[in-house]
Amino acid sequence: MGKHAFLTVLFFLFSMHSQAERLVFAYGPGNGEPFAITKGDKLVSGLFKDMGDEIAARMGYEADYRHTPQNRVAQLLKQGDIDGVCMTHPDWIEESDAYIWSNIIAQDFDHLVSLKKRNHQFQSISDLHSLQIGAMTGYIYSDEFMEYIKSRKAKRRDFNNLDALYSSLMADRIDAIIDSRISVDYRLKTLTTNEDISISPLTVYQYDLYCAFSPKWLKMKSKLLSIIDQMIKENRFSEIIKAYR
Repeated sequence: MGKHAFLTVLFFLFSMHSQAERLVFAYGPGNGEPFAITKGDKLVSGLFKDMGDEIAARMGYEADYRHTPQNRVAQLLKQGDIDGVCMTHPDWIEESDAYIWSNIIAQDFDHLVSLKKRNHQFQSISDLHSLQIGAMTGYIYSDEFMEYIKSRKAKRRDFNNLDALYSSLMADRIDAIIDSRISVDYRLKTLTTNEDISISPLTVYQYDLYCAFSPKWLKMKSKLLSIIDQMIKENRFSEIIKAYR
């Protein structure tokens, strides 16, 4: 074998080895902080990265991250173009039975957030009557809330990302928004405008969160899920979330 051919083979084997040593996680364009904290086009920190980095490290792999719209997660998982996604739920991914699911890694609650100066008192869904409520595009909430919107007793306005959602609220263009408690707590901790907003005690949606993995990891399923179970046992997911609160 000639020198160039030998080098080509070595490069090919190195490339295959490098690809095999990586776990590619998805993160969505609308997730925002603290789920996905980006600089330019790169994911630099946040819950997705911290969780993905630790799972990959315990597996003995490097972690990579791919910006993935929610409506493409199922397709890319099935194809194996992405290996996993965390902080998700079977109801949010099509054909969820086709994928490998972890045990519950966390729980979250969606609340109504409004401006304090509006003095809204949200005790029940009926208190939303005739109001404009901001929500994330494609997101589902409790059956009661979804039915209330469907009956047009309140108007839902959808936004593609959290920054736009909050900007509209702060500009007083909508009456209230729906956001997860994890996200709201982070904003209360980090934003200079946090004194202007109020979180209602009313829970619009309560849900468990999981990690999902591509079927291509079936041979490694036991090891993968065992590592995640160990992280759950050690409260690692809770500690990662707490760091952003």
